[in-house]
Amino acid sequence: MAAPTQQIVGRESELEQIGRFIDAIPNGPSCLLIEGEAGIGKTTLWLAGVDEGIERGLRVVVTRCGQSETTLSLSGLGDLMSPLLDEALPKIPPPLAASLEIAFLRVEPHGSAPDRRAICLAALEVLRVATASQPLVLAVDDLQWLDPSSARVLEFCARRIRKEELGILASVRVRSGATDPPALEPAMPAGRLHRLSVGAMPLRELSRVIRTRSDGDLPYPVVRRVHAVAAGNPFFALEIAREVLRDGAPVVGEALPVPSDLTDLLRRRVAGLPRATRAALLVAASTSRPTLQVVRSASGLEDRTDAALARAESAGVLHTGGETIRFAHPLLASTVYASATAQERRTTHRRLADHVEDPEERARHLALSSASPDARVASELDEAAAHARSRGALDSAAELLEFARRLTPAGDVVALRHRTVQAAQHYFDSGDAAKAWVLFEEAIAAAPSGIERAQVIFSLAAISWMDMRRVGELCEQARREAGDDDELLAAIHEHLAWVGIYRGNLADASQHAVRSMERAQKIIDPEVRAATISTFGMVEFLTGRPPRDLMVEADRLQDLGATEARGIEASTYTASRVNHGLQLLWAGDLAGARTILQQELREYERRGRYLFRDEILCYLAELECRAGNLDAAARAAEEAFDIDVESGRVSGLAHMQFPKALVAAHRGDAGRARSDAEEGLRQSLLYEDFLDANCHRSVLGFLELSLGDPAGAHGWLEPVVRFLQDSGMEEPGVIPCVPDEIEALVLLGDMDPAETLLTVLERQGRSLDRSWALATAARCRGLLFAARKDFDAAREALELARKEHERVAQPLELGRTLLVSGEVERRAKRKRAARLPLEEALGIFERIGAQLWAKRASRALERVGGFTGTAGELTPTERRVAELVATGKTNREVANLLFVSVKTVEANLSRVFHKLGVRSRAELIRHIADQDADARARE
Repeated sequence: MAAPTQQIVGRESELEQIGRFIDAIPNGPSCLLIEGEAGIGKTTLWLAGVDEGIERGLRVVVTRCGQSETTLSLSGLGDLMSPLLDEALPKIPPPLAASLEIAFLRVEPHGSAPDRRAICLAALEVLRVATASQPLVLAVDDLQWLDPSSARVLEFCARRIRKEELGILASVRVRSGATDPPALEPAMPAGRLHRLSVGAMPLRELSRVIRTRSDGDLPYPVVRRVHAVAAGNPFFALEIAREVLRDGAPVVGEALPVPSDLTDLLRRRVAGLPRATRAALLVAASTSRPTLQVVRSASGLEDRTDAALARAESAGVLHTGGETIRFAHPLLASTVYASATAQERRTTHRRLADHVEDPEERARHLALSSASPDARVASELDEAAAHARSRGALDSAAELLEFARRLTPAGDVVALRHRTVQAAQHYFDSGDAAKAWVLFEEAIAAAPSGIERAQVIFSLAAISWMDMRRVGELCEQARREAGDDDELLAAIHEHLAWVGIYRGNLADASQHAVRSMERAQKIIDPEVRAATISTFGMVEFLTGRPPRDLMVEADRLQDLGATEARGIEASTYTASRVNHGLQLLWAGDLAGARTILQQELREYERRGRYLFRDEILCYLAELECRAGNLDAAARAAEEAFDIDVESGRVSGLAHMQFPKALVAAHRGDAGRARSDAEEGLRQSLLYEDFLDANCHRSVLGFLELSLGDPAGAHGWLEPVVRFLQDSGMEEPGVIPCVPDEIEALVLLGDMDPAETLLTVLERQGRSLDRSWALATAARCRGLLFAARKDFDAAREALELARKEHERVAQPLELGRTLLVSGEVERRAKRKRAARLPLEEALGIFERIGAQLWAKRASRALERVGGFTGTAGELTPTERRVAELVATGKTNREVANLLFVSVKTVEANLSRVFHKLGVRSRAELIRHIADQDADARARE
């Protein structure tokens, strides 16, 4: 709990703003940043806000950050979460609950360490549970010193709260009149973050502060001079006033005894304290959470400790309460530490190492107590880093290994290289890929040529996806130095096979996949063998040889080796079951793909690998887009993209932008689709990821076709088709754009190239039995026949297409086939026959939210004419419901035909009755019959 606040003088307007912030929390998330320079009174106002929240019946959880705590990973989050955990943990998913229990050392780490995203998601769920029963305030004093791990979690949660009754109250120090933009600012919902800028205190109020909080009175003229010199800063003014009271007021014409810098003044104040008091203060300033017991044990003062601390408290340097110690102002703690000599600081840290229980903090104290390399301390830092990693504190693990590197004796090059690689791995997993690359390159430069350096080079390649040039070059370099190490060479060739896939060179990919398989036959590790077999199977699949038995074997080996994740290597391989699901997706077995991918997603979550769900979510987004579930697709796409942004995997963003662009194009959000696809294309080309580059081109081509611009569509799609042909891609569903290109060519009148592409698509569909390919090929065949005015043949082809659509649940493609059917009937002067498929197409497009295609179907219906109800009254969906009911179908039969619920049919039918002025189904049938008669007369 925060300390009780003193009576606040001269800050009435600031207190009113804090009160308004507290009042607003029950209306939704809100954040108030209390900003100002050091000593201006931010913490006093922050404490007032804490008290106000408690008095108003809100639940308030507090963390007070200090400069020494920035290295104590998850310490701030632990303060905020701990009071909430007993209530919340039983109500959140067990894997997430386990991640917090491990992170906060409530249970011993076991199995895989929780990743950062698991901790973030768990914290978010805890906040949602807590706010469901009572408005909650997260109160953070000195936000600028919140440890980085906690700050990232807080930012993650702030970005995702929307309706929760949650307030964030934080004090933030500004420097030189400007702030570093807090991470909370872009994270909070628009209009929900407010700033309270704490400025200079007026002279009258500052005079009252000096009178009530210093041990004496100053003449008003002196107070006025103090106010001017301190620029209205109350903490600075009090320090000057104490100096004046101690040394006496200056004579007329003499300047106040004020240094140019507040730190100098504080340093003089500390220096004036007895030596024993300074020793006790140094212990308190050197540890993250000082207590009376720690200071007594580590100061070396023995029975003089309490007297020394009492002297510091009477001097206004610190406050004690129970067992806790807190400096009166953070600047005093940093001044005490900076004023000590290097030897005094090392001695203090050495003593503290013997009296703190946390292994990570003990290792830090040992590191700070060491003036030169020390193998024993470096080894203990290794153990502390492993402990930090086991609880998901990757920032702390990386920092501890940096300490260990600095303390490694110069001659121990093997240990130094190992620690450098380990630190790089931790930095990568914590989201700092750039720092990881630097350390890996440092380790490579220091390593002798041979297998050990090849392993480090390959580790760097493994964190460089999707930068194909970089991955390819590093893998080739590692291959040249790998000797005859079967396991390493199997992994290298497996990676090179994927480079070939993404670069569009399946012949090269096949060669590497075969070599990887040859090496894998000689090794035992099931995970490497699973990855090798899976990648070989993927190449076979792409080249038109579906590897069903191989994928089953790869899945079995994956399960065998999945007992525990193994850091970077395990995190960067695409799991074999994910490959299997992806193949089913591209083959058109959406239900089978969904089952496998969702199963694997649950397994990742069970193992706490939330940070590596991005790839599965990316493929699920593509799957749900094809299945017409655009809301589910959008959610998966956004989360996949967020994971890569938050984890710092910049080179993978283009891969994750594809499903975002795809969903936007299907929804008809042309601006967003174009923006995402063009940016994804730019980045893909930058990293020589030609497969994803052409995925983005296909989205842009589909968008132009949706907008009715076949020339624009052809401009994007022609290079995609050429890429597929040149790469040797036989699986038509990987980038399913060939039907779009054929349609664009037909609309442009380029029949011969359209016929050539269609012949290939039909062959692929037949040879692989791909329903999607057969259905869309038949639709394209119908387009070609219609363009040649052979409407009977077109009708026959489109009927075949509809039958093939029954085997694959891709509603947009079915809708497009129905739209073509309606247009063919219209061109054949059969308007009544055109209405039914056009209405069905419109119903599908409206149901899945494909706005551009719904507009095209609506325009086609307008050209057909016929039953429309009273002009402008009925929506297309209402018209379709009315027509089907008029044929004698029940509400449930109508619902099944339109892929909607019975309640939706009932609601639409009720509106139809009201708009048309009919009271029964019989009257509706007569109304429609009359409309149809009028339509026949017009024909």
